[in-house]
Amino acid sequence: MAKRHGRFSIFAVLLAGLLLSSGTGVGLSLYFGLQTAIQNTRDLWITMTSADIADAERVVADRFARTADRNNWIAAKVAEGAIDPLAPAFWTEQAPVLIASETAIGAIGLTTADGSFIGYDQQTQKVTESKADLYDMMISKQLLQMGPGQSQTLFPYWQSMLKQAVLGEAIPLFHNGQYLGVLIQYLTLPGLSRDLQMRNQEDGRTAFITVGDHIIAHPRLSNWQKVNMRSENSDFIPKSIEEATSVLPRIDEIGDPVLSQRARWQPFALGDSLTYALDQRIEASQIVINGQHQFIVTRAEQGETSSPITFGMHFEPSVFAAQGQRINRLFLIGAAVLLGALIIAAIIAHFFSRPLKRFSVATRQFEDGNLAEVPQLAPSSIKEFNDAASSFNHMVHTLHDRARIERLFGKFVPPAIAQSLLQSQSDAGTVPSRKCIATTLFVDLQGFTSMSEKADPQDVVDILNAYFADATEIIESRNGIITQFQGDAILAVYNAVGEDPDHADAALDTAIALQKLVHSKQFKGTTLRCRCGINTGELVAGSVGAPDRLSFTVNGDSVNSAARLEVMNKELGTKILMGETTRNQLSDPSRAIMAKEVLLRGRSETSAVYTIQIDGLE
Repeated sequence: MAKRHGRFSIFAVLLAGLLLSSGTGVGLSLYFGLQTAIQNTRDLWITMTSADIADAERVVADRFARTADRNNWIAAKVAEGAIDPLAPAFWTEQAPVLIASETAIGAIGLTTADGSFIGYDQQTQKVTESKADLYDMMISKQLLQMGPGQSQTLFPYWQSMLKQAVLGEAIPLFHNGQYLGVLIQYLTLPGLSRDLQMRNQEDGRTAFITVGDHIIAHPRLSNWQKVNMRSENSDFIPKSIEEATSVLPRIDEIGDPVLSQRARWQPFALGDSLTYALDQRIEASQIVINGQHQFIVTRAEQGETSSPITFGMHFEPSVFAAQGQRINRLFLIGAAVLLGALIIAAIIAHFFSRPLKRFSVATRQFEDGNLAEVPQLAPSSIKEFNDAASSFNHMVHTLHDRARIERLFGKFVPPAIAQSLLQSQSDAGTVPSRKCIATTLFVDLQGFTSMSEKADPQDVVDILNAYFADATEIIESRNGIITQFQGDAILAVYNAVGEDPDHADAALDTAIALQKLVHSKQFKGTTLRCRCGINTGELVAGSVGAPDRLSFTVNGDSVNSAARLEVMNKELGTKILMGETTRNQLSDPSRAIMAKEVLLRGRSETSAVYTIQIDGLE
């Protein structure tokens, strides 16, 4: 083997790159300096964040308390008879006033035990009467069994009237011992988020509220609902309680990388002085995402709800803008060194990526099967890349030759047989004989012999080639194998190579398609007609001939019978005739129509032959 010069091993190139990029050590120094600055101010930010979380908790607690007080007041007035929730005047006059100042309440309504609903929609400022929501109906039945009681907060669910997720505040209404229904005030989650100012803070912090594993307030909640067809224009109606209560995103579905990796949060201990100053329920955690530390501060609160609510905020060190001046000088020094390292890394990356990109383009073309489009890979100065390019080019060239052989070979033998021979490990070139039950289709052109006597021989060949091209496509699309072109006739067989349990249907469908073809198209300006004979039975398929001159063919009485049935079309005035064995093999034998009891040539007993009616032709 000739010695190759001017090429380098991947190991040598990588080693040189690592040595040249050692300046990244400055970047690490910068990183640790930044971490020191973060640690110096982290406690201050946690204190500020905990205060904001406490404020959010108070807002939610106040919201629930006011809503519950309103429910309890209405229930008391209903019990006294001072308010009649079944009267239209309550919903047109009193209900709007009761919730007018509550922007987070989307609606208030009454669901009765019989499944009807009446309520006031604050968004449209209209009274609505309809069939009760599925989840509201379940709550109505549950509270009926529990009897009079205090207002309860419901887990977030989808409310069909408001067409969005809501938090419900529910209370049963009774008057003189009679159950009137359940009164529910609907707190919309977007409204709650507005009250809590749940948006990305200008200082880089992101606030969130969860119930269990679900998000009820987050800057991305509104967009998530729109993307997932939970918007005001949605026609979504829950068909089950599970659907109604599964409309909120889980913490790993909102698209927040910090929340989605909650399992990786690592708690860290607060300083003694900070622990003493803060509420004991405050928990601090951190996580590294894309090389950046993210800090999370949470506070769990059971409150008045049946499911635990967690309030939280997360932020990254970039929020410590005040500390930026402290590290500016260090950053400028390190940036110069890092810039040099990046330039060197870019040069090395370009040097490596150029041959890899060429190789990637070539392999994609190869995967798509476009061998003609696969580019020739150029030599490379890197030893391993050059060897890979050379091997790839040789492989593509070999496959080009194989594909060309397959194309040429497939023009003279059925494609399935050609593929079988090319995949065979033997050079004998034979297809082993196979005895099987198969369906034979014999197709012959009507009156073509007399027409050929009057036409130019070249015109005859052109007409036949045009007809055979379309007929071959129809036959092979239905898994048929053409074993012979006999003048103007075609002999095709189904199930002789491979397994096709519907071979009788495939042959009949082919015959119908051929009839429709010749009745709908001219070939080189000539109108043709054909007759088809179909028969199913035992035959032998395999290679026949001398050792150096072979052909694939089928033999058997069922093959001869197909040819005789084709000829009998002339006598019976039909286009398609099939034997009784074929008719019995059809998935729907009723398609076949009995034509006649006939005595086929070479037979001692008569047998029924069948035809088929083709829509639009007969």
